[in-house]
Amino acid sequence: MKSLAEYKDEIHSCSKCGLCQSVCPIYKITGNDCTVSRGMFIMLKQLIKGELKMSKKLNRYLDLCLKCNACTKFCPSGIDVVDIIASAKAEYFKQHKTEKLKSAILKLLLKFPRLLHKYTPKAKSKTFEKKVIYFGGCGSTLKTEKAIVKLLNSANIEVIIPEFECCGYPFFVRGDTESYKACIDKFYNTLNKYGIYDVVTNCATCEKTLNSVSKIYNNININIKNVFEYIKENNLKLELNKEKTVTYHKPCNLDNFENVKWILENTKNLNYIEMKDFDECCGFEGLTNFNDRKILSKIYKQKHENIKNTGAKTVLTSCLACAVTLKLHSHNKYKVQDFAEFLAKNIK
Repeated sequence: MKSLAEYKDEIHSCSKCGLCQSVCPIYKITGNDCTVSRGMFIMLKQLIKGELKMSKKLNRYLDLCLKCNACTKFCPSGIDVVDIIASAKAEYFKQHKTEKLKSAILKLLLKFPRLLHKYTPKAKSKTFEKKVIYFGGCGSTLKTEKAIVKLLNSANIEVIIPEFECCGYPFFVRGDTESYKACIDKFYNTLNKYGIYDVVTNCATCEKTLNSVSKIYNNININIKNVFEYIKENNLKLELNKEKTVTYHKPCNLDNFENVKWILENTKNLNYIEMKDFDECCGFEGLTNFNDRKILSKIYKQKHENIKNTGAKTVLTSCLACAVTLKLHSHNKYKVQDFAEFLAKNIK
């Protein structure tokens, strides 16, 4: 990860056009320019110049950012806002001991799913010439490992399941660069151990994060795909046991939604209803911002209403974090499921 000072040119290239305001979920609610990338860049430029200190107030604005990448995708200059905010968070992390304590607690919490995985029955894959490594992330492995094996075995692909740790994203966005790099190193070393560099995941955030490995280690070619990409490119003909009506929430980090949509529209007995703003952020990044619950509750409420208005009793997604958020705010009005798990359980 580059230091904040190394992003000086990118920050300077922001033309202050304000287009980011039209897509930022937080700005739409607050109207506060400090919560959108344009305003943040003004503050960060002052920080680099030494005209502003890395204060708790500035850190609050950095934390309010949902890391949804909406502004990056809309930016005429193509500035990677999340990377810059993560580098600013790294500056705050280095200066405040309490941040290191929070990271230590986070590491302990992320160990529980992996410990549980060690003592649960493993999914057994059939043997095929084509082999891929499955990266399930912190929690997805527990729920969707069998689903991934079933779906990919249907495409004549063998699934190898090593013991992985976190992809590192939770540490990346907190500015804990050391822990983030440790996660990436372990992932890279595991691939070298097996000598397999084709990787499948069903978590959009893991997929996006692990794609950075090729940038860090440019001596190997790592091919990371979402399971839906394998399904589409193998033209798998899927059919549900009985007719079901669903809607789908697109995770912010899912860059290849066309594969998901192809499956939604081509699976027999699957009736897909697209919700309003299906691709807008669920607000997961704000779950820990207890001081800003009033702001974030508006995001959760709108997403909940959009799902309800479809009439579907099942909402699918492809990110563990999104699934957690949607479940917490479902009020038992609908069921939230991982898309891969849903398919594996319901196909003939």
